[in-house]
Amino acid sequence: MAEKRQELESILAELRKVGDIDASAIVRRDGLMVASDMPNYVDARTIAAMTAALVGTAETSVSELKLGEFGQVIVESADGKLVATGAGGLAILACLVGKDANLGLVLLSMEKSSKRIAEILGG
Repeated sequence: MAEKRQELESILAELRKVGDIDASAIVRRDGLMVASDMPNYVDARTIAAMTAALVGTAETSVSELKLGEFGQVIVESADGKLVATGAGGLAILACLVGKDANLGLVLLSMEKSSKRIAEILGG
C-alpha cells in the first residue's frame, strides 16, 4: 500500500506543476481522504466528505435526468473554483484552481490523472 500511496502522491505533485492548479486531493467515494496536496488552512477531512457528497449527488442527478455520462462538478466562487471528477469506481480527484484558471488545461490534466488513479487503485 505504501507504494500505491507514493504513486498517488506523485500524481498530485504533477498536478501542482500545472500552473492553474493550486491544490489537489484524491478522495474515496465514501468521503475519506486517500492522498492530499492541500494548503494548511484547508481541513482535508471536510474537503473529502464534501467532495464525495458533491460528486455523488451530481452523478445521481445526471443519471436520473438521463443526461449521459457524468463529467465533472465545478463549484465557482469569487476567489476560485473547486473541480471534482470521478477517478474510477473507487475514487474522486478534486482540484482547487484560481478564478482565472484555464479550465481546458485543468480538465485535460485532471482527465489524464484520473485514469492513472483508477489504474493504481484498481477501479
